[in-house]
Amino acid sequence: MIVAPLVCGTLGQRVAWHWGFGAAGVGMLLGLAVYLSGRRWLPAETARGATARAGRPRLTRAEWAAVALLLGLLPVMAIEAVGNQQIFNAYLVWGDANFGLSFFGQTLPVTWLLSMDAFISTGMLVLVVAFWRLWGRWRREPDEIVKMVIGASISALAPLLLALASAQQHAAGHKISLAWGIGFHVVNDVGFAMVFPVGLALFSRVSPRAIGGLMIGVYYIHLFAANMIVGRLGGMLETLGATAFWILHAGLVATGAAIMLLFALLFRHILAPADRPAPDNGARTAQRSLRS
Repeated sequence: MIVAPLVCGTLGQRVAWHWGFGAAGVGMLLGLAVYLSGRRWLPAETARGATARAGRPRLTRAEWAAVALLLGLLPVMAIEAVGNQQIFNAYLVWGDANFGLSFFGQTLPVTWLLSMDAFISTGMLVLVVAFWRLWGRWRREPDEIVKMVIGASISALAPLLLALASAQQHAAGHKISLAWGIGFHVVNDVGFAMVFPVGLALFSRVSPRAIGGLMIGVYYIHLFAANMIVGRLGGMLETLGATAFWILHAGLVATGAAIMLLFALLFRHILAPADRPAPDNGARTAQRSLRS
């Protein structure tokens, strides 16, 4: 994710877009080759079909309630993710037109903003994991759902920075300093690091063991839904104006955080029961997300 926009985006903007897409295709082939060459180290496939279904235990009423609750969280997480997912859509169009991307007489490809975000996101993920480990030495860590509320609340502040930058640009009439963009990515990625991997850990723990793998796949549906919302919102950039556009995103993410807080208060007995061990600080989940 860090290298791909540098290579594909630069080729696309500086040479021709079919070169950029061609480079992406080469990367996919390399990934496929790595997967095929490493298949012999993968665990053996488990039994499928009627035999597997016969050995699968039926879900209890409490487990069905947990599944329903996790499904109910999906649209909330989708709303929380719109600020982050817009980075891959209208943010690039807006950034290309409004950020000062010229350095030493050269204009940087706008796709480099994606590489910057991936680099910052990786660093923030490591820092967040280290923070909660340090916190856990003196105090009990918050439950996963509480961490997600905190993270979404932080993420809601990120689009406000872009709204302030847009308002300042409208008043001054010059390009926006890239420092505003860096600030946006730092704040957004701190929040996202406390939502995405922690949410994955929540689904992994709360889901019934019989369908744990399935529910991990279901978890990613919220990103699909968020991208659908982002596509709709992207068309509103010109009609609303940049300042109102980014305020709208901040409001949506904040709304998601507020609804998530209600879930935390109303369903704590399912999402964070008092008799369970201290919550995972997200280190293992963060490591998996870094590799993905």
